[in-house]
Amino acid sequence: MKDVERHIERLVTALDGAWPGGYVAVLFGSAARGEYIPGWSDINVLLISPELTLEALRVVREPLRRWREAAEALPLLFSATEWSRSADAYPLEIAEMRTSYRTLRGKDPLAGSEVHPADLRAALEREFRGKLMRLRQGYALYGEAPAELTEFLRHSASSVLLLCRGLLILQGREVPATAHGVIAAGADLAGFDRQAIERVADRRADGAWRCGEEDVRGYLAAVERAASFVDHIQTGVRT
Repeated sequence: MKDVERHIERLVTALDGAWPGGYVAVLFGSAARGEYIPGWSDINVLLISPELTLEALRVVREPLRRWREAAEALPLLFSATEWSRSADAYPLEIAEMRTSYRTLRGKDPLAGSEVHPADLRAALEREFRGKLMRLRQGYALYGEAPAELTEFLRHSASSVLLLCRGLLILQGREVPATAHGVIAAGADLAGFDRQAIERVADRRADGAWRCGEEDVRGYLAAVERAASFVDHIQTGVRT
């Protein structure tokens, strides 16, 4: 985590000079939860500027280039107005962000924010269904190529964990800090096979691992079960 902190400090120091009028910076995701995996995890940052004009973007071009090289991901960029109206557009991302984050600069942008359950349920169903479709496509495409199929599954695990956290939030459950805790709680809630997800999630950073037919079969069945569970959740009418 020392390298993560060094990269973050370098970024916000550069932004302090580029946006001297003030901005908001938030660290979220695996680095904020203490689950950062070197060489695998992204370092997720949210940036909110009073205005995101072309000039405002031009002056942070070089800091963002350096950040992308260090973090392997670009920050999320919002203007203050866009952020204030984003809860219905990004309910899953904002709900998950609230489970573990650290405000690096400015006022806490998540304090008092509210995600409507109907928006979150709709986003979860869309994302679970989309994930299931992509997993089926991946199996159809790579089913006879173990290395490619394994890589495909490994890269899907982080988003499946995100969806499990969203499911727990929607149902008012506590969201554990660890991946194993999230999987166990999600499996208990939705009724899927926790070991099927754990076998893939535990090997996210293991380039030597190769999945077997049973790994794929169980993984797809678990995601399918979770998608079906979300489909039957009732949250009331969006008002």
